[in-house]
Amino acid sequence: MFEPLKTIELSGKEYPIKCDLLVLEKIQDKYKTVGEFEDMITTWRIETDEDGNEVTHGKIPNARAVNDALYWMVCEGEYITADSENRQPHLFTREEVIRSVDIPIITLANQMHNEFYRCFKIKNVMTTQNQAEEKA
Repeated sequence: MFEPLKTIELSGKEYPIKCDLLVLEKIQDKYKTVGEFEDMITTWRIETDEDGNEVTHGKIPNARAVNDALYWMVCEGEYITADSENRQPHLFTREEVIRSVDIPIITLANQMHNEFYRCFKIKNVMTTQNQAEEKA
């Protein structure tokens, strides 16, 4: 029914990650809007030059926002995986997850942004609600 979880490899270990409504709720609670949060984890900004052309510039993401995204998405991925495997989830600490990071912050931020963005993509154009209406 659902697509397989993406994973992130940190210090030689694979962690399932998931950005879903529960993670978005945490983002809104801490960062007020998902738009502000997204701007904090992106590694680029778009500006308009003097000729009106859009120009993309690199930028350093906000470390706290990237760390929060990593922790929340790893925890959610673990809960979903544990549920599907009918076991208790490992209860990670924030420090445990963040201390396992062995990749550059730009790489990590891009991976977090990709997972964040996935939760806004339309995955199934034909929803079950639409299917039910068609059958009626």
